[in-house]
Amino acid sequence: MASAKTSTFYVRESFDVTTAGTPTTMDLSLYVDPVNRQGLLVRNVDFIWSNKSTFLPLSASAFQMATQVHDSVLGGMASYDSQHQVASGALVGTTSGLYASSDFFPDRLGMSKGEGRIIVNDTLEIVADSNTNVTNAQCTVVLECQVIKLSEKDYIALALQSVADA
Repeated sequence: MASAKTSTFYVRESFDVTTAGTPTTMDLSLYVDPVNRQGLLVRNVDFIWSNKSTFLPLSASAFQMATQVHDSVLGGMASYDSQHQVASGALVGTTSGLYASSDFFPDRLGMSKGEGRIIVNDTLEIVADSNTNVTNAQCTVVLECQVIKLSEKDYIALALQSVADA
């Protein structure tokens, strides 16, 4: 289906986590090229939650946070069964400490060589939301990636799938 053009590398994006749930985009245009049928194979997605001023862990207080990565622009948080969901993570804070919720991370999208989620869009949408404002809360999304070349049939199929039900 696909042949690797690069070794594994990492793409990172940091963004604020607020109660607004405002989407942000991650530019992938350096890696995705429709003319050459080039896509991005995402093998693993990790979420790092921190204080954006001190880079220390978030302070223990009562909150719930969630982050989603989409391969299409959905405009906000989406159902977890959406075909556009690439990865998701959540964090729960109490006055006693911080805990992973039932949505454990990192998201491992492939166990064998060449497995993972293939992205053919030139942007990813990242949405983070919190039930309460946590001072200076940020999340960093870390993608473990590889640039791949697809056959024409495979590239067209993935492009059509990525715009379906958006």
